[in-house]
Amino acid sequence: MGTLPVADERAGRTAHTGRCEGGAVNKKTARVGESTVFQFPSQSDARARRNGARTHGRPGEFFRNLSTRALIEFESLAETFSCPETTVLIREEQESSNVLFLLEGRVKISINSIDGRRLILGIAWPGEILGLTSAVSGFQHVITAEAHYPCTIASLRRLEFLDYLKRYPVASQNVMCELSLDFNRSAQQLRTIGLAVTASTKFARLVLEWCKDGEETKGGVKIQCSLTHGEIGEYIGVSRETITRILRDLKSQGLVEQRGSILIVPSLEALEACEYAI
Repeated sequence: MGTLPVADERAGRTAHTGRCEGGAVNKKTARVGESTVFQFPSQSDARARRNGARTHGRPGEFFRNLSTRALIEFESLAETFSCPETTVLIREEQESSNVLFLLEGRVKISINSIDGRRLILGIAWPGEILGLTSAVSGFQHVITAEAHYPCTIASLRRLEFLDYLKRYPVASQNVMCELSLDFNRSAQQLRTIGLAVTASTKFARLVLEWCKDGEETKGGVKIQCSLTHGEIGEYIGVSRETITRILRDLKSQGLVEQRGSILIVPSLEALEACEYAI
């Protein structure tokens, strides 16, 4: 899962149209609070949309080096649907019945405590597979996946997915690579929130991790912001007010700059030095 940096509370989230990036909003959802829980389409629904689904490109590690035959069979098995932001695609302790391939949009991955607190594990980008660990193991889901932007998703029934892996060894190898990447990202998350002593150190480490995917410019590393202060707090287990204070302190020291929805780190070395000094 890729990660996204913090956005200024006043700037808010990027404006959305209420429609998914790839087409009309899917209406087969059930309201749960402010979010919606997705109800998977029937096979008859899928057949009605099958022709349109074939036009989508397939990003991601899973599709790397797959044969034309394998790709055609994937298209024949996949049920493609669209959903608006805040749609809950996977809920913790839910049985694993489908494997979801994110084609367009972004999905927020999190876990929740018994007392209702949430820890964000990361943001899934197009090309990533949702619910892969549970699909392979057969265990209940241990994460919640919620659409962060309008999304387009291809869904395969779990047993069909496992049979597909048996028929196409390359796909099976790609799944192993995906699981390895997920493990490495989880280890990095634990390093960030578990081994750092202070909230400021956790935040600095998280920003440095984001910078690996940022854009290098003459003024420093530039990162496109997306999350609110409250959401970034859920990344490292602190309050919104704490994130606001830390960000204000870093800006006053010249370690970060914020220009609307853009976060800039002028010097990675200075921020790293600050991390160890905090």
